[in-house]
Amino acid sequence: MFRLIALFCVLPFMAAAQCVGPSFVDQLSLADRAALDARAASTPYGTGLEWTARRGDTVLTLVGTMHLPDPRHDVLRFAVQGALSQADLLLVEATLDDQTALQRHMADNPDLLAITDGPTLPERLDDATWQSIRTAAADRSIPGFMAAKMQPWFLSMSLALPPCAMQAMVQGEAGLDTLLMQDAARLGVPTAPLEPWQDTFALLSGGTFDEQLAALQLAVMDGDDQNALIVALTEFYFAGMTAHSWHIAGFTHQLLPNIDQATFDAQMAQMEQDLLVSRNRNWIPVIEEAAAKHDRIVLAFGAAHLIGQDGVLALLDRNGWVVTPRDSF
Repeated sequence: MFRLIALFCVLPFMAAAQCVGPSFVDQLSLADRAALDARAASTPYGTGLEWTARRGDTVLTLVGTMHLPDPRHDVLRFAVQGALSQADLLLVEATLDDQTALQRHMADNPDLLAITDGPTLPERLDDATWQSIRTAAADRSIPGFMAAKMQPWFLSMSLALPPCAMQAMVQGEAGLDTLLMQDAARLGVPTAPLEPWQDTFALLSGGTFDEQLAALQLAVMDGDDQNALIVALTEFYFAGMTAHSWHIAGFTHQLLPNIDQATFDAQMAQMEQDLLVSRNRNWIPVIEEAAAKHDRIVLAFGAAHLIGQDGVLALLDRNGWVVTPRDSF
């Protein structure tokens, strides 16, 4: 589940088809649904995908994106065109050049993705655990012999993609970030990253081999449950319910039978710190530096980075920017 949230929140590199069907929201009890609504209601900047921040003559247009492709992106994409056409710069999590550099880095360093020496995964895991992982991989069209030699972090990321999404990975479909970068290129607007791609890659692939192996054993989730979770995340996103889309992850413990509540809560807190809070704080100096050089900037990044007291909007507010929702979406 944690890798699934990572995919949803921080990876503009991945492609996936639109998932449809039952929503994980329907599996929540009335008490859990009320608790989810209460958490979302108490979250600063918890609704809305398009915001404006003004300070002096400088205007920032902030767009909360979803990295998974979906035809519903056209609405927000169209709404942003006016601001993008007048922008001096588009800031994103990873530029198209960054994505190419990452792909080249992985191609040049196959040991980052595959076990090239020593025991394979079936030799390191008990048979029952390996068989469950092998079945999950097969559901995503990954043959067992390939899964056996994948680095644990990479296999975890692969299993994090629900079966409804896996088949479209190679079809070149794009999330909103990529669509806006394509629009910027057409309009002649330069694009720059909020962080080095190496930092994000290190975040997702970090930890010792044993730590990654332990995380892999927790990563196996029923495919139907993963589909239902993606449906819930995307439905909340397109409704502009960004806080709901983030906080629903806190109710997925029931989908992870191999992890106790205390460990689940600790990992959720650590994930929020690593994937959101720390990166948000690191982005602010980058934004401020860009704002010192440009009057009109569009920023497009995962919607979860907008929300909360440590979100980008709250951090900008504390830096003297006047933050308001845009009326166009």
